[in-house]
Amino acid sequence: MAKKQVKRSTSGSRLSIRVDATRKAVIARAAKQHGETLSDFVLENAYQVATELLADEGPVSLTRKQLTHLFDVLDNPPPASIAAVRKLLTERSILDG
Repeated sequence: MAKKQVKRSTSGSRLSIRVDATRKAVIARAAKQHGETLSDFVLENAYQVATELLADEGPVSLTRKQLTHLFDVLDNPPPASIAAVRKLLTERSILDG
């Protein structure tokens, strides 16, 4: 996972979880490999996954030009051919920014 730096609070509230020995050993090994404490590793990765999940629920902002393009593509989908699908997947579009 890509690592984002988040300011760690030393006076935060406690979060307790139960974990079986096998999972704890794997997580501890990964934390050690990344040079982090077990707590920091678990917290950082749980936080990152949570923010990614919540970001998917947020509003999407499009310019008027992007919105017009989106509606045009929805109203006039490309032909169902291998070439059209390849073009759609390989060429940049207005939605790419």
